[in-house]
Amino acid sequence: MTANTNELTLKQSAFIKAYLLNGGNATQAAITAGYSAKTAYSIGQENLSKPVIQKHIKAHQQQAHNDFIWSKTKKLEALQSIIDAAMTEHQDKGILNAQAAIAAIKVHNEMQGDNAPIETNNTLKVSSSLAERLTGGSKR
Repeated sequence: MTANTNELTLKQSAFIKAYLLNGGNATQAAITAGYSAKTAYSIGQENLSKPVIQKHIKAHQQQAHNDFIWSKTKKLEALQSIIDAAMTEHQDKGILNAQAAIAAIKVHNEMQGDNAPIETNNTLKVSSSLAERLTGGSKR
């Protein structure tokens, strides 16, 4: 163990990396980090209970989340620029590039989750005599 409780050993650092890369399997992370396969389960659980390891895992997860948000924000900004440029109207020609604008708006909506199907209820209740007249007596 290191003298400073905020420092990680090489195996602990390797454990954290393996844990993050394998989707959160502490036993497999312990084995990958070089701990004995016999004690991997208990070492994995022990490592996850250590505040310094928890802090590093949480910091890595937060950074990954921030990178994802930043990347999505940049993509949305780029799409907005494309939309703005494509929607520029020419005095005589109208919108300069309507197809590009429509495509960029579609992708923008997909990224924002705006293309989810809308639930509708198209059930109509009609009397049995009307239904029989409309369907000609067929039981579809």
